[in-house]
Amino acid sequence: MGDSRVAEAGNGRTLSFDKAVAGWRELLQARVRAAQSGRARVAAKISVDLLLMAGAAGWAWLICSARSAGACAPWGFIAGVVAVRLAIYLSLELYRLPWRRVSSHDALWLAGSAALGAPLIAGLGYALAKLPGAGVFPQLLLVAMTEPILYLTLLGGVRVGARAAATRRRGRNGAKRMLIAGTGDAARSLIWQIQNSDTDYKVVGLVDDDPARKSERLLGLPVMGTIADLPELAPRLEADQIVIAIPSLSPERLREVLLLCEPIGLPVRLLPPLRELMDGRVSVALLRAVQTEDLLPRAEVAMDQQAVSRYLKGKTALVTGGGGSVGGELCRLVLGLGAARLLVLGRGENSVFEITQELHARREEEGSACEVIPVVCDVQDRRGLERVFARYRPDVVFHAAAHKHVPLMEQYPWEAIRNNVLGTLNVVQLSVAHLVSRFVLVSTDKAINPTSVMGASKQVAEKIVKGFAVARNANMVSVRFGNVLGSRGSVVPLMKRQIQNGQPVTVTDPEMVRYFMTIPEATQLILQAGAVGGRGEVFVLDMGRPVRVLDLAKDLIRLSGLVPEHDVPIRIIGRRPGEKLKEDLLNEMERQGAKKNGPFYVAPPEPVNLSLLLSQIKRLRAAAETQEAERVVRVLQEIVPSFSPDAAHRQKRRAPARVMRQAA
Repeated sequence: MGDSRVAEAGNGRTLSFDKAVAGWRELLQARVRAAQSGRARVAAKISVDLLLMAGAAGWAWLICSARSAGACAPWGFIAGVVAVRLAIYLSLELYRLPWRRVSSHDALWLAGSAALGAPLIAGLGYALAKLPGAGVFPQLLLVAMTEPILYLTLLGGVRVGARAAATRRRGRNGAKRMLIAGTGDAARSLIWQIQNSDTDYKVVGLVDDDPARKSERLLGLPVMGTIADLPELAPRLEADQIVIAIPSLSPERLREVLLLCEPIGLPVRLLPPLRELMDGRVSVALLRAVQTEDLLPRAEVAMDQQAVSRYLKGKTALVTGGGGSVGGELCRLVLGLGAARLLVLGRGENSVFEITQELHARREEEGSACEVIPVVCDVQDRRGLERVFARYRPDVVFHAAAHKHVPLMEQYPWEAIRNNVLGTLNVVQLSVAHLVSRFVLVSTDKAINPTSVMGASKQVAEKIVKGFAVARNANMVSVRFGNVLGSRGSVVPLMKRQIQNGQPVTVTDPEMVRYFMTIPEATQLILQAGAVGGRGEVFVLDMGRPVRVLDLAKDLIRLSGLVPEHDVPIRIIGRRPGEKLKEDLLNEMERQGAKKNGPFYVAPPEPVNLSLLLSQIKRLRAAAETQEAERVVRVLQEIVPSFSPDAAHRQKRRAPARVMRQAA
């Protein structure tokens, strides 16, 4: 039995070896075939060009000899010209220039080779004319001027013809017919790339908002009207997609274009930034669909990378909630900004594992020296946190761990207290005790005049930061967000899932508005706030106008290529527990003292009696331990006088508590 297993194993190894040999043989043969095919193409191109060189020389001789009676036979001259031209041709490696993708750069090389040959051909003619029995030569100066023109005409003409044929063939073979909005530098770069590369696109026309551009041409393509003419032009030109090539187009105008294109039913795509096209870092194939971020009523914010890198370089950074959407993006940024160590702390082992695996891969890819350390720990676990701080001695702490789901925290308010209040207290106290140089709390606009337990708990967290920052003279600030597009629990992923599943898109109230920001903006604001620092100040991004959630739902449906209410119905389901129609970014006192600092407002800290706050938190802890929702809410109201609990949903809060007591 043992011998048979050994024999089977040996046969298996033999088969594997034979397969490997066969695979290598097939790969080698394929490369040989490719090399042979490449050599054959080069030989064919050189042969055609030799015939064209001889034709140009003979044609020039015939033109010039018509003025010279009794001119001698041209064969010696043609042979000499071909020899000169071939030497230049091979030295400049003109056979490497593509025919089907010939460009203006290639044309310059051909023109240079033509000019370079003119004096040599004139010298060759004079030398041949001096030979005994040479006969009568045409005017050599005229020949030397005519031959380069004919040489350039013939060789260039063949290449232009090959490119035109290839372009027509691509158009017949199902290339995407593209109608471009814009006639500026961005549009020019896009058209040039399409015309000078093997792409699956064909530009069928241009439109521009400037009526004066109508009937003009850009790189041979006509400007056929304004953007308002898109619904009429797209069907007539049989366009497959519309491309917006206007980098400066405002979000409001982009939304108007989407509405304009809605009846056409064609996808609308955006051109990448012009600097990327100029640097050659992207291709036309990376034209992207319009995204929700493109419709935000303001320009996307970028951080001061140098200022952030200065305080992170060589330091140990701790990110709580590192497995979340905002925390994970924070970790990605910190990795590339020169930190010596990055502690990724979270209580969910799977999320911590996934983000650290990604960070390790990035670290190797980017050659970063940052050490990535996963830490599975709950911020509510004071003893576990103490071990983390004592062992790794973080210099910078970004506290992103929090419960953020408003209706769920209405059902389980004690969980909001444990995580958002007591967890924050643990991290802040340990940061002070271990002399952390910079601390940033991630908060929310729901903390202002809160109607939800989640919002009230985050205001208590802000008070903790303010109290310790002032009382202990610690560099601690808070960052207040609006809704983060694409984050876990955000309305955008929910709506996208509903659209993909063919379900109605749900909106709680047609008048509800929210401030929105992207995940990169949120994380950059956190890092930027750390660079500025302070003693309890609150940083708030200038997020422009709030967006109606109903409008956002319609935008998402349109971006999916569908028509709101026609293809996808929108259902109004009523406000959920704890939700407000409109969020505020600053309270009245903060608004009076807030100062603009770059892309954000900085609000000075309100006075906080730290000893009183700690005694109130002690009572809040006791209330949370009872898991009685009403008791938790009452203590929260004492700490946060502006907290107005959602009375319509108080009865719904009690139910989980009763269930918990019965289960106990």
